[in-house]
Amino acid sequence: MLLLLICLGCGGATAGDRLRLQLRWLHQFQFAGYYMALEKGYYRDAGLDVEILEGGPQALKPVDAILSGRSDFAISNSGVVIERMAGKPVVALAAIMQTSPIVWIVRADSGIRTPADLAGKRLMLMPAPESAELLITLRREGIDIGQLNIQPTSFDPQDLIDGRTDAYDGYISNETYWLAQRGVDYRLINPREYGVNFYNDVLVTREQLLRDRPKRVAAFVQASLKGWQYALEHQEESIQLIHRRYAPGKSLEHLRFEADALRKLIMSDLVQLGHMNPGRWDAIANSYVQLGMAPGPVNLSGFLYSEHLEQDNRTLYLGGAIALLVILLMGTVALRFAALSRALQREINRRQDTEQQLLTSNATLERLANTDRLTGLWNRLKFEEVAQQEVGRAERYGYPLSLVFFDIDHFKEINDRHGHEIGDQVLCRLADRVREHLRDSDSLCRWGGEEFLILMPHTDQQQARQLAEKLRELISASPLLERQPISASFGIAQLQPGELLRDLVRQADTALYRAKQLGRNRVET
Repeated sequence: MLLLLICLGCGGATAGDRLRLQLRWLHQFQFAGYYMALEKGYYRDAGLDVEILEGGPQALKPVDAILSGRSDFAISNSGVVIERMAGKPVVALAAIMQTSPIVWIVRADSGIRTPADLAGKRLMLMPAPESAELLITLRREGIDIGQLNIQPTSFDPQDLIDGRTDAYDGYISNETYWLAQRGVDYRLINPREYGVNFYNDVLVTREQLLRDRPKRVAAFVQASLKGWQYALEHQEESIQLIHRRYAPGKSLEHLRFEADALRKLIMSDLVQLGHMNPGRWDAIANSYVQLGMAPGPVNLSGFLYSEHLEQDNRTLYLGGAIALLVILLMGTVALRFAALSRALQREINRRQDTEQQLLTSNATLERLANTDRLTGLWNRLKFEEVAQQEVGRAERYGYPLSLVFFDIDHFKEINDRHGHEIGDQVLCRLADRVREHLRDSDSLCRWGGEEFLILMPHTDQQQARQLAEKLRELISASPLLERQPISASFGIAQLQPGELLRDLVRQADTALYRAKQLGRNRVET
């Protein structure tokens, strides 16, 4: 949809002074679309002379770069909305990553498994708002942000290996590869598994440039998205070019790992490249307000590029109406009128198609927001929403409510031995097998990693235990992976009067931990 709207206003961009694009970080596949737009001549074909500026620890912040005039465009993250709410004239043009790669990385032997475990630990973090979603994850889990032991990042994950920090702010597409190559076992705490799902790598510009040179901005965005489409469709070619011309210090294997990881975050097979949902931006902005990082109330008027395009389109409609009126008064140009009428109708049809694409994209995004992309189960955020309602009903009407918390035993060994792709297949098969044996009233979700929850209304602890034993035996008897037995451990808890959802989850988690300690492949209450 964004690409179609841009086409309406780009016209014939004329060559002029050089445009500069400031990257967020060092050269890598993260910026592949812009490299390919330059190397394949998409910018040149649009009449643009573009220079790509490398980022890094010493480079200007993206927003500072565009507002100071050092660059015309920049790659920022969702934190750019804070700058807008602070009155800075920045405009978001396109979101390349529909979900963020930023995660907490901890050592596997640290004993840290959930955000709650980070309380009192040393946390190495990028300056706000670069990694704000990590703080918002902790805030949503009830942790007092003011009491955290935050260390300024050293940009070196070796500090995690050497024990100089307990949790490292990194990219799922970058530092995880570096650690794996050094034989370091790690665990991720991913904000998405706790209902924090932000955009990342947002293309931005300053409002003045958009106002003065709208055609050049439109041409730049269109060429950049075309470059991204090419990079994703020709991944290996793009990797080879980036390694040869931009990032020779990064191995081809590392670039391939990064590319595979980022594809899952860009989601171009599900959502149009660059798409941004205004409602989702409002939710992100409200998260920053709640964290105290931005002033409320939220007002994002003029922040999204689509708003500027819609204003241009309204002007186009008005101009078209006036032109048609003049043509009607000029009988001598009736044929020209007919041609313009057909053109206007085609334009209206195209815009109606654009609106339908927007509706489809929003429906897709809503589904993505509620489900785990790998297994198709409800994700943690949706489960918590439904579970809160179920807890309220159980309290109100006095019926039993039980929770089954389970995970796959020794799942890390499966990933290490067979690879993450096979591990993902095991998770999907497990989800399908469990789902077949649940009632319509039961709620199954992927809690995170290899952990799953089943919420069972009108079910007491003994009944829930019977189901868990049945599932445990089923998983053990019917291997999910050829020639390798797989087992699962289960923890059961029943809601008690006056308890909250978090109490129920904590009790089930404790029972699961006990099952692990007692030898795994068992059910504990």
